[in-house]
Amino acid sequence: MLKINMKEIEALKTLLSSDVDLGKDEDILRHLKKRLTPTGKVELFIDGASNLQKKTAGLGGIFYRKGVELFTFAEFRPNLTNNEAEYGALIFGLEKAIELRLNQIDIYSDSELVVRQIMGQYKVKNERMAVLHKTAHDLLDEFEQWTMTHVRREKNTRADALSKEGIQIGS
Repeated sequence: MLKINMKEIEALKTLLSSDVDLGKDEDILRHLKKRLTPTGKVELFIDGASNLQKKTAGLGGIFYRKGVELFTFAEFRPNLTNNEAEYGALIFGLEKAIELRLNQIDIYSDSELVVRQIMGQYKVKNERMAVLHKTAHDLLDEFEQWTMTHVRREKNTRADALSKEGIQIGS
């Protein structure tokens, strides 16, 4: 996760104010710009979970760059099936990646259904899923390059834990 120190915050304030000579803050701003410029590919591991009895669902995900954790999320959503929660995690993760100005992404999910639907190997038959599928593809179109790969559940334990944490947020 990007952390901005006090000098960088002050430099941003200076930059955003009108008619100001950057002077002494120029080096700080150059360094900040370098830190904010997306470089290289990121990995996103996602998972969704649902509790149909309680009508709750959770979305979880982790962004990595070169093995270093950049950002995590655990979000609550009501009234979603497990497959809808899987799509929800994908959509939320893609929205975050766009917000963070990441333009190359490798996505990993333990939902074979979602991966195969996104990759065009399975048809989307359910109306609610079709809407989520279209939303995900619209977001994927924003990326310069992307891949999506199915992983075994054992390789996705962190995202799984975050999705279950998301359920707890709403309980």
